Amino acid sequence: METSVLLVFGSFVWMALAWFFRQHRNFHIIAMCLLMLFDFFFPVYLYMTHDWWQRLIVEKEVLDFLVWSHLMLDLVLYALYVLQILAGRAMLSASNHEDYAAHQGEHAKQFLGILVVRILVFSSGALLIVPSTAAS
Repeated sequence: METSVLLVFGSFVWMALAWFFRQHRNFHIIAMCLLMLFDFFFPVYLYMTHDWWQRLIVEKEVLDFLVWSHLMLDLVLYALYVLQILAGRAMLSASNHEDYAAHQGEHAKQFLGILVVRILVFSSGALLIVPSTAAS
């Protein structure tokens, strides 16, 4: 589970880099696309490296409120990513400065939403971590 925590922390550092270098359009677009792919495939990685069948089905944790809250936050994050992509594409195709500025403001507001929801997604995921018992 330590690897998962490090990957998540690294993804936030990557997101900060993408934001910091947002004036470099090509880097920003590639960095954010890679971050979105990370967020999309991170649950697949977790499924492949952990025994979710035992925990969710056998131990019936699939009925827990926290699991469903985490899932809903994931879906909200994916929806925000779609809106962010649409706003970014609109910025790229803007024909004048006023249109560009309007889409840029929308894009910036959605970034704040994505940041908050990402923090909530990974915080709720951290709450689902079961500490491993070390054999002494």
